[in-house]
Amino acid sequence: MGFEQALIVASITWLAVISPGADFAVVSRNSSIYGRRAGFASSAGIASGCWIHIAYAIFGISLIIHFVPNLFSIIQMCGAAYLVYIGLTTIFSGEFKDLRKNESFKISNWKHYGTGLLTNSLNPKTSIFVISLYSQVIGTQTSIIEQFLWGAFISLSHLLWFAMIAMFMSTPNIRDWILGHHRLFNSIIGLMLTALGLALFLTDSIEVV
Repeated sequence: MGFEQALIVASITWLAVISPGADFAVVSRNSSIYGRRAGFASSAGIASGCWIHIAYAIFGISLIIHFVPNLFSIIQMCGAAYLVYIGLTTIFSGEFKDLRKNESFKISNWKHYGTGLLTNSLNPKTSIFVISLYSQVIGTQTSIIEQFLWGAFISLSHLLWFAMIAMFMSTPNIRDWILGHHRLFNSIIGLMLTALGLALFLTDSIEVV
């Protein structure tokens, strides 16, 4: 792969990574409410989820989805349902507990990792991005080693970007403000996630019709 083509792949990847979406909402919420480690754990889960989409592209699972379109619809519906669930849970999270003062209300970082993993791996938009990138830009003529290296680049790009988001959102001043306006913040993030989920439901319904 030449330098110009590599630059195109890198540019497309970073534009996709920094575009606000479900991953951004989840990391912002977890890092600002539960702390920096929770944000890092969510970021690691998102980066791990990328490898599921990369596997689609490298091992030709996209062909199966092409010939069995219902499979993609199932993935899309599961992802939409999960986003709506997280969104509604965030909106109706109940009375807020200051996690900095009460350790008993802290959630395991493995759970935050799992949330990031599911949010990314069930996101059909990420699937479309990765499959399109591999099929139209990287190409099947690229060696398998190089394809895996690009996969690592995509995953690490997600990890680095969302780790920076986690660091920013967990900065004391910003976190203090968010914790002081937790109901407003939870409502905004919850509505964002719910809207993304409903949009996926509507998109799938339109395609079926």
